[in-house]
Amino acid sequence: MKAKEDQLMQRKISAFLLAVTLVLAMSAAAFAAEDADPIGTAAMLDIGMGARAMGMGGAHIAVADDAAVIYYNPAGLARIEGRSVTSLYTSLHGAAGYMALGYAQKNVGGGFLRLNASGIEETDEFANVIGTFGMSDFTAMAGYGREVVPGLSLGGTVKLYSQSLPDVSGKGVTGDVGVLYVMDDAKLSFGAVARNLMGKVRYDNIAEDAFERAFGVGAAYRPSDSLLFAADAVFEDGLAARVGAEYRVKQFALRAGGVLDGDETSLTAGAGFAMEGFSVDYAYQTHSVLPDSHRVSLNVRF
Repeated sequence: MKAKEDQLMQRKISAFLLAVTLVLAMSAAAFAAEDADPIGTAAMLDIGMGARAMGMGGAHIAVADDAAVIYYNPAGLARIEGRSVTSLYTSLHGAAGYMALGYAQKNVGGGFLRLNASGIEETDEFANVIGTFGMSDFTAMAGYGREVVPGLSLGGTVKLYSQSLPDVSGKGVTGDVGVLYVMDDAKLSFGAVARNLMGKVRYDNIAEDAFERAFGVGAAYRPSDSLLFAADAVFEDGLAARVGAEYRVKQFALRAGGVLDGDETSLTAGAGFAMEGFSVDYAYQTHSVLPDSHRVSLNVRF
């Protein structure tokens, strides 16, 4: 019996490593396929979904228990129980409004992201204000995740992106792939995700811009039902580290985290209140240059 258990564990670990290798290979191929434009586009895809995750520093790649999995790691869709909806609103540093909505149930999920800014001042070459303009970004996404062997899940998300500027608009299609491995006792989990693997935004003035590729790995540990620790490492034009923790007491949750991105450090904090089938989450994030941000989520389970 012990030998069979050891063999099963070895198979699970081998399958997880193979899946991570596949994600790495696809991510590397996407990076290699980029053209001469290294900057990319669609920065809104980096903002996130859900105040719970943001209160934990955005460390959510290996956390798979709410509708935010459609954004952070679609492989987590394989582990969703029931139906979950999450929404998010924030005013980004007082300059733009950002909304997100995610839905997930067993194996499938969807959602959208919307960034809108209006009243932006337009100036001439002498810095004189000559008018105002607005811009908006929108992304719709659909994902699927499935357990391929006990404890190991794979998933993918397709994203349709559009951008509207005063003089030009563009559209593009990209996608994410992810892998998630949860240990038998469900206390420890590991994940990996490759984001915006392919595609370009094609504008109506014939210009093109590649999506910003990113690759991340993460781990989550639950020593008890009330405590959660998570950590992610994300590579996108450099390495960023994200760490966070959550502590629950009955209907209340407290969260804290941090982000180290190059020379910039950001701290996060959050809180939540839950009733049966419904919860409200709040997150606060500092910024070294721009104003701090406040984010609120409403969540429903049914």
